[in-house]
Amino acid sequence: MTHSFSGRDSRRPVLFLDFDGTLAPIAPRPDEARLHPHEHTLLEDLGALLPVFVISGRAFPDIESRLSVPTLSGLSGDHGAVRRFRDRLTVHPEALASREALADLASLLRERTRVVPGALLETKEFSLSLHYRGVEPEGRAPLLMGVERLFRSWRERDRFRIFEGKMVWEIRPAGGVTKEETMDYFLGLLSGETGVSPGDFFPVMVGDDTTDLAAVNHAVILGGAGFWVGNPPEGLDAGAMRLRDCAEVWIFLSRLRDLLERGGDCRELLGSPVRKV
Repeated sequence: MTHSFSGRDSRRPVLFLDFDGTLAPIAPRPDEARLHPHEHTLLEDLGALLPVFVISGRAFPDIESRLSVPTLSGLSGDHGAVRRFRDRLTVHPEALASREALADLASLLRERTRVVPGALLETKEFSLSLHYRGVEPEGRAPLLMGVERLFRSWRERDRFRIFEGKMVWEIRPAGGVTKEETMDYFLGLLSGETGVSPGDFFPVMVGDDTTDLAAVNHAVILGGAGFWVGNPPEGLDAGAMRLRDCAEVWIFLSRLRDLLERGGDCRELLGSPVRKV
């Protein structure tokens, strides 16, 4: 696909987006999160104007089923474990090596969590998500303490890490399976496809949770733009910008589409309704 790039800055913009909490509001249960038809249309329009990638923590078949956007340049699930660029699907080698051990941990955690009302263990191929939004407040600390004790006694614990998100604990391979590394992976493939050096891209990353923090910072470090959705967390790069909520993300994306369709430069938006952190 040929994208129309404009502008006074010769670097080519590339858009990276999280899904839950960024494109779709956080739902009480993960299977309730959906995009509206007009939002699919907006993403499809953007994908015809610049490379657009969605990097989600959801299992790849799950996120794929929620995004009917044929113009996406790429899609990633399980926090970067599974990656699709154009029509080519790959799996991170560290994720492949960890799959059997992760299944063992899932069995142990299932026994621990099934007796806790409101706890939801989401078992994905290359990661686990323990959702506790539905657990009564007084039951959350005992649940998490028990899970942490189990994890620390597990023989394979050194190969995995627990990441804290919004009412969720993510358990993932410790080595290399991250959203920021996935950004670099996609930029490298774009470079090979176009002949443009990775340093000549202008990455824009939009995310809202702790699993996105390093990726948002990475976009800033690469000389691009990082956008945080919601209240800024500790550790967010001082050069990042803020969007209030998912609704403001869609306003930003709509304005980006309109600007690019007019032949404008996406960097014109970096000082508009978006607020510095």
